[in-house]
Amino acid sequence: MSNEILHKNRNGCALHGALKVVNAIDGLVPIIHSTAGCSIQSKQSENFLTGNNGLFHRGWREVPATAVFEKQVVFGGSSRLREQIKNTVKVQAADLYVVVSGCAPELVGDDVPAMVKEGQDQNFPVISVLTPGFKGNVYKGYEWAVKSILDRIAFKTIDFTKQKGLVNILGVVPNQDIFWEGNLEEIRKILSQIGLQANTLLGYDQSKENWKKVPNAELNVVVSPWGLEAAKQLETKFGTPYLYLGYIPVGSPDTSKFIELLGEKLKVSKELIEKVISENEKQLTYQLSKLAQTYLSFDFQKEIALVGETSNVLGISRFLQESFGQIVTTVIITDEPEIELRQQIKDTLPVNASFDTHVIFSSNGKEIDDVLRNAKPQLILGSSLEQNVAKELSVSLIKIASPVFDSLFLNHSYTGYSGAVNLLQDFSGAILKNIAHSKKKIYKSQSK
Repeated sequence: MSNEILHKNRNGCALHGALKVVNAIDGLVPIIHSTAGCSIQSKQSENFLTGNNGLFHRGWREVPATAVFEKQVVFGGSSRLREQIKNTVKVQAADLYVVVSGCAPELVGDDVPAMVKEGQDQNFPVISVLTPGFKGNVYKGYEWAVKSILDRIAFKTIDFTKQKGLVNILGVVPNQDIFWEGNLEEIRKILSQIGLQANTLLGYDQSKENWKKVPNAELNVVVSPWGLEAAKQLETKFGTPYLYLGYIPVGSPDTSKFIELLGEKLKVSKELIEKVISENEKQLTYQLSKLAQTYLSFDFQKEIALVGETSNVLGISRFLQESFGQIVTTVIITDEPEIELRQQIKDTLPVNASFDTHVIFSSNGKEIDDVLRNAKPQLILGSSLEQNVAKELSVSLIKIASPVFDSLFLNHSYTGYSGAVNLLQDFSGAILKNIAHSKKKIYKSQSK
């Protein structure tokens, strides 16, 4: 494996994914059962890779960890985990403690479930998620953690009465999707406009109580491939139907379709649905009209490449091509969705009779750079890892994916109608900045 590939790891391991979930729920405390290096890597990834400069929605917390060394790796670390669970319960109050285990304990055969069972027998609210990195990436860790937390909280709920208008949102990976909190907030706003309540489960003001409401939802909405397993789990257990979008809607066509589907499934008044869609589309059309002259004057239509996770890349590419007249030539999906979903993902991408869109599934840094060099796009939407190739091609880069090294995202989003306006602003700013930079170079050249 080349150093270039090693230095361009954008996804992290399953343990990191599980930690991101636990840290995004108030009242839950993770316990890392692995080497000290796993804890350090997790903190470093939050500090420098997510676009949040190390800030969770409530700030960085010190995470309890067994930090196993050579002795535990050779002889097993189960007793060390038993000790850490007891100590953590003594010093940190929590509604639920979640043990996330890494590669070393899995390789030596530590009986993590047995240690957790001991804790449960002492009335400690503790569960485990086995998340060795060699079994999956950060997205699989999200998937496994969500299913385990549901099994502990939602499945133990006694009241399964459906609450009219309650909708669970699944598939947004916290602190991996750089827009995660903004995306969830915008989805919540969209649903509230038609009288529905979004149970986002993660982020601001989300706690064990929100997870206890999961069985009461009328519908589960899945916005990425990584929420599918949980949705199927809930359908089997509680009979809750799910709506699989597979991506986050951006702009009028997709957001309006999303609202119509929700209205149809949850029997929302057609008059209300039409009114909400009409008002939002009118506002977005107004914003688009303000851009028209600049769009034509500076030739905004560009050949574009997008690099990132399924949920954001699909929605953004569909809006840019179908509503904003862009030419999406290259799409690189980096979250490694299951093989059986990949054709469906390809079919979701916008189609243009005049050109083909090259689609690849890869998280390999060198391969991604090579694809971009060959495609020669005029604009790249991706992560900080694409900064060098963007500079090499003399094109602008808009950050839409992790890792991000030089920007801070608090509540930014490209979701829905208002999110599309944010995207238009960022897109236009990148184009105009590149034009200004090119003119400056020409002026300097002529002055010599």
